[in-house]
Amino acid sequence: MPPLTLDLLLSSLFLAATSLSSRAVAWLPSASRQGWLPWLQALAVGLLLGDAFLHVLPHALEGGGEAESILAVSAMGVVILLCAESAMRMSTREWPRGMPTARMTLLGDLIHHAVDGMILAGAFAAGPAPGYAALIAIALHEVPREIGSAGVLVAMGYTPARAFALSVAMASAVPLAAVAVQFLALDTRTTSMVSAFAAGTIVYVALADILPGIWSKASGKARLAPVCGVLAGLVFMMLLAHGEHH
Repeated sequence: MPPLTLDLLLSSLFLAATSLSSRAVAWLPSASRQGWLPWLQALAVGLLLGDAFLHVLPHALEGGGEAESILAVSAMGVVILLCAESAMRMSTREWPRGMPTARMTLLGDLIHHAVDGMILAGAFAAGPAPGYAALIAIALHEVPREIGSAGVLVAMGYTPARAFALSVAMASAVPLAAVAVQFLALDTRTTSMVSAFAAGTIVYVALADILPGIWSKASGKARLAPVCGVLAGLVFMMLLAHGEHH
């Protein structure tokens, strides 16, 4: 087993700490919070889609596996989350309004953080410079995404404090996954397949869970939220991806 480097451990903890930015949702004035939530939800959809297609999936393709296999695994991520949500909704238990969507959002968040930890560990395995470059790139993605995800949880009925606590808890997957990669010495192909699976789950959560909930609440000017918010999130991720490759 390769030794766990202090750089990797501290970097993974720092990356997990970006979840603290989700506290920003609680700072929104309570009187205007409901008006902001559709916009935050839409922004979260755009950020998630941009993250899946411009960050996670490209990382999977760079792992050396065949494109067809990578895309098939990504599609399986969609199908497996669909099965999980179907099983949840078929349960005889009476779920509070918005609870299945919130739980799927949390599951997707957990998987996403785990993949971030794996990517970070892989980057540090190549050396300190690639490791810190990956840390900066992922952290820039994470801050707005955390705020958007917390907004989704609040829109689904959680209090801002509860949404914040859950966001921080899900972020613990970053250091845990980073340590697991070093402990298990996962090869590049395995980590790329996990990234492909995660990309599929991210797309599912964004389009099947979060986006439908915006339409039911958007009224007045907020009817523009799905288009404007998703585009803003995508453009932000495109600019980040462009900066990463130049």
